[in-house]
Amino acid sequence: MPDESPIDAGRRRVLAAILAAALPLDRVARAHSVTDLPTASVTDATGGQSGPVFPQGVASGDPTTSGVVLWTRVAPDAVDDGTALQVTVAHDDAFADPVGSWSVPADRLGDHDGTVKVDLDGRLDADSTYWYRFDCDGVASPTGRCRTLPAADASPDSVRLALATCQNYRRGYYGAFHHLASEPVDFLVHLGDFIYERGGAGSVSGRSLSLPSGESVAMGLEDYRYLHRTYRSDAFLQEALSAHTLVQTWDDHEIVNNRYWNYSEERPYAGDGDHPKNDDAAFMTQLFADGIRAWWEYTPTRVPYDPDAETLLDQLRLWKSFRFGDLVELLVTDERLFRTSPTDGSQLAARPDDGDDSESEDQGNESDLTETMLGSAQRDWFTDRLAESDAAWTAWVNEVLAMEFDLDLGAVDVLNADAWDAFPEERERILDSAEEGDAAFVALTGDMHSTLTGYVERDGERVGVEFMTPAVTSRNLSDLLSLPDDREVRKLIADYVKDENPHVEFFDSHRWGYAVVEFTTDACTFSAYAVDRSANSADASRRLLTRYRCPVDSYDLSRT
Repeated sequence: MPDESPIDAGRRRVLAAILAAALPLDRVARAHSVTDLPTASVTDATGGQSGPVFPQGVASGDPTTSGVVLWTRVAPDAVDDGTALQVTVAHDDAFADPVGSWSVPADRLGDHDGTVKVDLDGRLDADSTYWYRFDCDGVASPTGRCRTLPAADASPDSVRLALATCQNYRRGYYGAFHHLASEPVDFLVHLGDFIYERGGAGSVSGRSLSLPSGESVAMGLEDYRYLHRTYRSDAFLQEALSAHTLVQTWDDHEIVNNRYWNYSEERPYAGDGDHPKNDDAAFMTQLFADGIRAWWEYTPTRVPYDPDAETLLDQLRLWKSFRFGDLVELLVTDERLFRTSPTDGSQLAARPDDGDDSESEDQGNESDLTETMLGSAQRDWFTDRLAESDAAWTAWVNEVLAMEFDLDLGAVDVLNADAWDAFPEERERILDSAEEGDAAFVALTGDMHSTLTGYVERDGERVGVEFMTPAVTSRNLSDLLSLPDDREVRKLIADYVKDENPHVEFFDSHRWGYAVVEFTTDACTFSAYAVDRSANSADASRRLLTRYRCPVDSYDLSRT
């Protein structure tokens, strides 16, 4: 390596750290069938917090114009053959004006680690807020609040979404979720990495994890269930999930880091060096199946799930659309189950010359590209929705960075193979469809543990905007390098990123927190909030980190 100046060496170190920060239905939703019952008289023995009967609290998700999926978990020692479980929904938090009560068959309680889903699609009114609680033999769960979507022909004045991502339990506390719980938003969107697959010592007191397998990384279903149970035991996370109806996708850590599918071998892989059993095809296939099952059990979703499917690729269909009248169409994609790896599991590679990108012959049912993140069936659905949506805005629930992001380490221009930069042909098809459609295009992104705003461009032309929400707790650049919280240091890093990427308007990798995006007929506004992850307190400090506005009729970001 040739001699480097101190400035060049520092730049390499900074960029390497940025890369490291980026690394690190029916049978399902209806499985717990519901039956109309008279409203029960219950005793709230939990004081508004999760108790021994409902240790993971309550949650709601996957709203429709006429319902939601309600979720809870009943502790195994609270269940026997005669256990009666039901859920009651009301127009008010005192349950003085009930909508109705529905029962869950007792024989369902032991099938899925005590988790319960009740799908009320078709039973509620559009654009309405309700309160709900579960009852187990006279003991009530905490009360949750849920919301349905606007009617199909509605014209909402605004839609406000909270955004959260990357909440490594061992890396910090969830004060961000306490603040998020009180945000006046319509729904909560989680962009992935709800759990992390590793156990071990925590960076803060009381956050160590001991996997049932005794290993440092998840080895099967019981490890994944333990992780979901433990993460959902956090009081602040429970508070946010009981306050807002959830729209959720996943990223890699719900199963294993940098996971991908090898189509020629018909088997899944972890990233290079990310799992000790990576060479064992049968083990990894079962590991992925176990991770999928645990995710489905612990998520308030109605996505189709078939554990008996012949291939993992057919077990779960996560992608879906949520429509907010004529204002917003929210498109959720799965960027993990079907993705290939252009680097055979390595995170980094030399960026190819523009002339090196070419499409290959057909690879089979899932992709007709050399590399794919979505697979052909999901890509066809996604590009059709982008092209055909007649809403004012199309918002994409997008796990990894969509825009081009250059990382010049001097001798080589580095490709982050985990982001959309590694899938240029597929991204081109997506952007073709986004330009074809009439809606303004916004990517809502997680994964990099940083806050970012900027433009999605093609050939120098803006075709959309991208908003990246900060991580709740996971390691970012300042954490990895133990950088001081110094204004000049933050400015140096942000300026360098923007110099390499002129389409980036704002970059911060010093803060943790969450974000809120609001859509109106005139503009969308993105607000990122910094919250202290070191304080296990409702008083964890919170402040506005940045706010940007984009008008509906032009991609022109302005800081407000």
